[in-house]
Amino acid sequence: MSESTPKSRGKEAGWNSRLGMILAVAGGAVGFGNFLRFPGLAAQYGGGAFMIAYFCSLLLMGIPLAWVEWAVGRRGGALGGHSPSSIFMLVTRSRWWKYVGLLGVAAPLAISFYYLFLESWTLGYAWKMVCGEFAGVTDFKGTFGEFVGVAENGAAFDVSRSSFLWCFLVAFVLNYWLMYRGIGKGIEWFCKWSLPVLLLTSLVIMVRVLTLGMPDAAHPDRSVEQGLGYMWNPNKVVLESRNEEGDWKILQMLPQNDSAVLQVKEAQVAASGGAERIREITISEGLMNPSLWLAAAGQIFWSLSVCFGSVCTYASYVKKKDDIALSALTANSANEVVEVGIAGMMIVPAAVAFLGVAAAAASSTFGLGFEVLPQVFAEMPGGRVFGTLFFGLLFLAAVTSSISLIQPAIAFLEEFWLLRRRQSIVLVGFMAFLGTLAVSWFSKGLVGLDTMDFWVGTLGLYILAFCFIVIFCFKMGLKEGYAELQLGADIDLPFWVMYVAKWVSPMILLAIFLSWLYENVFGTSCPQIENLLNGEPGAYVPLGWAFLVLVFMGMVAWSSRRFHSKVKSLQSRLPIS
Repeated sequence: MSESTPKSRGKEAGWNSRLGMILAVAGGAVGFGNFLRFPGLAAQYGGGAFMIAYFCSLLLMGIPLAWVEWAVGRRGGALGGHSPSSIFMLVTRSRWWKYVGLLGVAAPLAISFYYLFLESWTLGYAWKMVCGEFAGVTDFKGTFGEFVGVAENGAAFDVSRSSFLWCFLVAFVLNYWLMYRGIGKGIEWFCKWSLPVLLLTSLVIMVRVLTLGMPDAAHPDRSVEQGLGYMWNPNKVVLESRNEEGDWKILQMLPQNDSAVLQVKEAQVAASGGAERIREITISEGLMNPSLWLAAAGQIFWSLSVCFGSVCTYASYVKKKDDIALSALTANSANEVVEVGIAGMMIVPAAVAFLGVAAAAASSTFGLGFEVLPQVFAEMPGGRVFGTLFFGLLFLAAVTSSISLIQPAIAFLEEFWLLRRRQSIVLVGFMAFLGTLAVSWFSKGLVGLDTMDFWVGTLGLYILAFCFIVIFCFKMGLKEGYAELQLGADIDLPFWVMYVAKWVSPMILLAIFLSWLYENVFGTSCPQIENLLNGEPGAYVPLGWAFLVLVFMGMVAWSSRRFHSKVKSLQSRLPIS
C-alpha cells in the first residue's frame, strides 16, 4: 500500500461550519442516554438523590473531561491523527500509546453493536404507532418481549412474529450510508436538520405531558405533579409492599404535609399484617448507595459522549485556531437541556401520571421507554400521534449517536492501513453487522445487551476516562493543555479547572469504582460476572466478538509503520510540558 493520503483526508473530511460541528457533537451525545437511560435510572434510584449525584458528576467530571477530550483530540488532529489510536501516539510521542488508544476505537464500535440493536427497536415501535398496532393491546410487556425476542434466543429473527429484522436492516443501511457520505456531507448534513427536528418534536410532547394533570380521578396519587415530585424531591415518604422474595418495593409516594392522606395510609398499613409499610427515604440514605453513584457517573459519560473516543475523533477535524472551549460547553449544554429539561420532564412524570410510582420505579432502564410509554400513549388523547413522534424522534437521536460511535474505527483503518473510506466502511460494517447479530440473537432475557452495556458501555468508559486524564495532565501537561483549550477560545477558562481535571475527577472516578467493586464483587455477586462464570452463551459470544475486533485492530496497529517517523521527530524536540 502506498503512503498517499486517502481521499477522505481531503476537504470533505472536515467540518463545513462551526454550527454543524457543534450540532454533530451534540447529536452524537443526544440519544438513548437522554431519552431512555436517564429517565430509567432516575426512576429506579428514586429521583432526588440520583439527581444530586448526577449534577455532581456533571460539574466535577463530565464538563472537565469533555474539555480534556476536546483538547487532546484537536492537538492530535493538528499533528495528523484522526482516531484515538493515532492521536494518543502522536500527543504522547510514544508508539506504545497507539495500543492504549485502541480502546477508544474498539469500545465505541462495540457499543454500536447493541446500539444498533436498540435503534431497531425505536424504528419498529415508530412503525407500530403509525399502523395503530397498539390499539386494544393490554399486555405491553409481552408485546415488547415478542418484538425483541426475550423469550428465547433468535426469536427476534422470526419474521412471522416480529418485524425486528427488517427494522434492523433499514437502520444499518441508513447508518452506513451516512458514514459513506463523509464528515461534512453525511454526518454534519444529517445532524443539521435532524437535531432541530428532534428538539422541536420533543418540546411538543413535553408540553403535552406537563398539561395532563391527573389523567384518572380514581387514582389521585397518579399525576404529573406526583411525577415531578418523585423525580426532584431528595427526601420522600413512600408506601412500600413486601414481595414474595421478601424485598420491599415502592407502591406510591405520599404527600408529606397531608395528614389526612397519611392517616388513611397508616390504617391501610395496620390492616396489611406487615405486608406494607410507610417509610421516609432521606437524601443521605440515597447518596450512600455506591451503585447510585456508579450509575450517575456512567450516565454522564453516556449523556455527553465523554471518553467514548468519538468526541476525540470529531475534535481532530477542528481547525487549529477554531474555538473548542465554548464549543464543548455549548454542545454539552444542549445535551443537558434535552436530557434533564426535556426527556426527564417528559418521561418520568408521564409514567407516574398514568401508571403510578410503582410501575415507573420497577421498570428496567429500557423498559420505561418500550414497556411503559406505549401504554401511556395508548391512554393519552392523541396518543397515536404523540407516540409516533416520540419513537420517530428517538430513532433520529439514535442515528446521530450511532454514527459518532462508528467514525473512530473508520478513521483508524483509513490511517493505519491507508484504506479509502469505502473500503473502511465495508470492513467496519462487516464487524458491526456480525456484532449486532450476536447481541440480537442472544436476546433471551436481553443477556447479550446487558453484558455489553456493563463491560463495554460502563466499565470500559471508566478505563478510557483515566487514559484521557493521564494524557492531558501528565503527557501534555496542565499548562500546555490549558493553552490548547485557550487557543482561539471565545471564553476564558479559569486555570483551576485544570486542577479539577487532574485531581478531583480521577479521585471521584476511583472512589466510585472501588465502592462499587467492594459492594458487587466482594459483597453480592454481580450478575454480569456470574453470567460469564456460568458459561452463558449470551454473555461470552458478543463479548468474545468484541475482543476479537480489539485483537484485529491491534494487528492493524502493529503491522502499520505509519506515524512512526513522525513520533521519532516529535521525540527529538523539547518536552511538551
